[in-house]
Amino acid sequence: MPFGQLSISNRGIPQHDPPYSDATPVFDDVTVLTIQYRTSFKSISHLIPDVIEVENEPLVTATLLNYGAGPAGPFLEFIHTVEAKYLGKSYDFCLSLILDNEMAVLAGREPCGFPKRLGQLSLTTRSSNRATGYVERPVGQKLVEPFLNLRVIPSPVTGAPASLKELVPSNFETRPVEVWEGVGKLTFPENCLQAEAINKIEIVRYESATLGYGSACILHPSEEVFQL
Repeated sequence: MPFGQLSISNRGIPQHDPPYSDATPVFDDVTVLTIQYRTSFKSISHLIPDVIEVENEPLVTATLLNYGAGPAGPFLEFIHTVEAKYLGKSYDFCLSLILDNEMAVLAGREPCGFPKRLGQLSLTTRSSNRATGYVERPVGQKLVEPFLNLRVIPSPVTGAPASLKELVPSNFETRPVEVWEGVGKLTFPENCLQAEAINKIEIVRYESATLGYGSACILHPSEEVFQL
């Protein structure tokens, strides 16, 4: 009986038609709305792996991006991170990412461990220095730059340890053409039908908010991973 002729590589699956490229992702004409706030350790500690350190009032960053062009075409993405430390180095640990493009979900989730899920998003610029947006997951339910991701692949064997557990650092570079700084505000629903980490984190006080236009963004490949 003859063997197949497809060589197994480091590409995504299905290997004969991978859903994303292994080239470094570069995005253009990106609008970036960022709001930062302090939260309490009590309200966020259950979302942080027990090998990662955070402050008593850690800095949380909520970012809404409208990608004008990129490998997966135009799409919107919400990124929710918390400032943390691992082995003495500072990172933005990714709590949740919600976006509206399946290819972008797979390209970030499988190789890098970004906790990406599908949702519905909007980002509207009402003037050069004002913008509003929303995030829905599930659709109809509104929720509102080195990164560190926890990448876990569960074992297919019931009761067995995970097949893979690792922390994956990556560097997301943003080069805006124009930036406005001002006051930002997040509004979370009190009665959410689906439990989400996004609207369970207490806002102690706001820090800064920025709105950037015409940005070029690059997700640089990881140079190392930390096995757990």
